[in-house]
Amino acid sequence: MIIFNKYRITNISRFKRFVFMSVLFISIIIFASTLTINAYSKDIPQFKYINVKEGDTLWSIASDYADNREIRQVIYEISKANNIHNASIYPGDVIKVPLTVE
Repeated sequence: MIIFNKYRITNISRFKRFVFMSVLFISIIIFASTLTINAYSKDIPQFKYINVKEGDTLWSIASDYADNREIRQVIYEISKANNIHNASIYPGDVIKVPLTVE
Protein backbone atom coordinates (compact mmCIF):
# COMPACT_ATOMS: atom_id res chain seq x y z
CA MET A 1 0.00 0.00 0.00
CA ILE A 2 1.36 3.43 -0.96
CA ILE A 3 0.17 6.69 0.65
CA PHE A 4 0.57 9.96 -1.24
CA ASN A 5 3.04 8.27 -3.62
CA LYS A 6 5.70 8.82 -0.99
CA TYR A 7 5.34 6.36 1.88
CA ARG A 8 5.14 2.63 1.53
CA ILE A 9 3.33 0.66 4.21
CA THR A 10 4.93 -2.70 4.76
CA ASN A 11 2.82 -3.95 7.66
CA ILE A 12 -0.92 -3.29 7.20
CA SER A 13 -1.97 -4.50 10.67
CA ARG A 14 0.57 -2.23 12.33
CA PHE A 15 -0.70 0.74 10.28
CA LYS A 16 -4.32 -0.02 11.21
CA ARG A 17 -3.34 -0.23 14.88
CA PHE A 18 -1.57 3.14 14.60
CA VAL A 19 -4.63 4.79 13.00
CA PHE A 20 -6.96 3.27 15.61
CA MET A 21 -4.78 4.42 18.52
CA SER A 22 -4.47 7.91 17.03
CA VAL A 23 -8.23 8.27 16.61
CA LEU A 24 -8.81 6.90 20.11
CA PHE A 25 -6.29 9.33 21.64
CA ILE A 26 -7.77 12.33 19.84
CA SER A 27 -11.29 11.29 20.87
CA ILE A 28 -10.27 11.01 24.53
CA ILE A 29 -8.65 14.47 24.44
CA ILE A 30 -11.74 16.06 22.88
CA PHE A 31 -14.10 14.29 25.32
CA ALA A 32 -12.04 15.29 28.37
CA SER A 33 -11.76 18.91 27.27
CA THR A 34 -15.50 19.28 26.73
CA LEU A 35 -16.22 17.80 30.15
CA THR A 36 -13.73 20.13 31.77
CA ILE A 37 -15.19 23.21 30.10
CA ASN A 38 -18.73 22.31 31.16
CA ALA A 39 -17.70 21.49 34.73
CA TYR A 40 -15.82 24.72 35.36
CA SER A 41 -18.24 27.07 33.67
CA LYS A 42 -20.97 26.17 36.17
CA ASP A 43 -18.76 26.89 39.18
CA ILE A 44 -17.73 30.40 38.22
CA PRO A 45 -19.51 32.81 40.56
CA GLN A 46 -21.22 35.82 39.03
CA PHE A 47 -20.78 39.20 40.73
CA LYS A 48 -22.03 42.74 40.29
CA TYR A 49 -19.65 45.45 41.48
CA ILE A 50 -21.28 48.25 43.47
CA ASN A 51 -19.75 51.62 44.33
CA VAL A 52 -20.87 52.44 47.88
CA LYS A 53 -22.54 55.84 48.22
CA GLU A 54 -23.23 58.00 51.27
CA GLY A 55 -25.94 56.37 53.42
CA ASP A 56 -25.59 52.87 51.93
CA THR A 57 -25.56 49.94 54.34
CA LEU A 58 -25.13 46.24 53.78
CA TRP A 59 -28.82 45.83 54.56
CA SER A 60 -29.92 48.35 51.90
CA ILE A 61 -27.60 46.89 49.26
CA ALA A 62 -28.69 43.34 50.10
CA SER A 63 -32.36 44.28 49.94
CA ASP A 64 -31.82 45.65 46.41
CA TYR A 65 -30.32 42.35 45.20
CA ALA A 66 -32.15 39.81 47.37
CA ASP A 67 -34.81 38.83 44.81
CA ASN A 68 -36.64 36.01 46.61
CA ARG A 69 -33.84 35.19 49.01
CA GLU A 70 -33.56 35.96 52.73
CA ILE A 71 -31.86 39.34 53.21
CA ARG A 72 -29.67 38.04 56.04
CA GLN A 73 -28.38 35.29 53.75
CA VAL A 74 -27.54 37.87 51.06
CA ILE A 75 -25.72 40.01 53.65
CA TYR A 76 -23.73 36.93 54.68
CA GLU A 77 -22.80 36.20 51.04
CA ILE A 78 -21.74 39.82 50.44
CA SER A 79 -19.66 39.83 53.63
CA LYS A 80 -18.03 36.53 52.72
CA ALA A 81 -17.24 37.61 49.14
CA ASN A 82 -15.66 40.89 50.31
CA ASN A 83 -14.05 39.73 53.58
CA ILE A 84 -16.17 42.15 55.61
CA HIS A 85 -16.12 41.13 59.25
CA ASN A 86 -17.78 43.98 61.11
CA ALA A 87 -20.45 45.15 58.61
CA SER A 88 -18.84 48.54 58.11
CA ILE A 89 -18.65 49.91 54.59
CA TYR A 90 -17.65 53.42 53.58
CA PRO A 91 -18.54 55.73 50.70
CA GLY A 92 -16.23 55.09 47.77
CA ASP A 93 -15.74 51.41 48.60
CA VAL A 94 -16.34 48.99 45.74
CA ILE A 95 -17.97 45.77 46.87
CA LYS A 96 -19.03 42.76 44.86
CA VAL A 97 -22.52 41.38 45.23
CA PRO A 98 -23.03 37.70 44.33
CA LEU A 99 -25.82 37.29 41.81
CA THR A 100 -28.21 34.36 41.81
CA VAL A 101 -27.54 31.68 39.22
CA GLU A 102 -30.70 30.45 37.56
